[in-house]
Amino acid sequence: MKRKNINKLARKQVGFSLIEILVVMVMMATLIGLVANSVGKSRIKGQIQEAKIKIGKIKIKIEEYNLDVGYYPRSLEELVNDNGDSNWSGPYIKKKLLKDPWGEAYQYTNPGQNDEEFSIVSNGYDKSPGGSKLDKDINSWDL
Repeated sequence: MKRKNINKLARKQVGFSLIEILVVMVMMATLIGLVANSVGKSRIKGQIQEAKIKIGKIKIKIEEYNLDVGYYPRSLEELVNDNGDSNWSGPYIKKKLLKDPWGEAYQYTNPGQNDEEFSIVSNGYDKSPGGSKLDKDINSWDL
């Protein structure tokens, strides 16, 4: 008789209850959510840095173009494709560098904004003008 009681006790204590499993799953989901959010923000910050670096490179290439040809390009495409000027000695940049990390073309204006000879703008992560924090536009005059 004692053996039956011992077996019943042993069977009752094996495994976890449904509530215990659900509590652990909720805790894991919360942790995964926090980590994913942090990783997502870090990825966006990395893309913003990449856009700033690309804008800096494009600015240098535009200045090289200006030194060779004597004027600033009318569009960024003139850095890649011969514009017919006899002093053009490009391509000055690879076409893939003319897109921001979100796949959008950089916006180039000549004359530029804020007393610059030219301006380069990426609309950033949200792909629309304006924004704040992580959605803020990335401008050549801010670099």
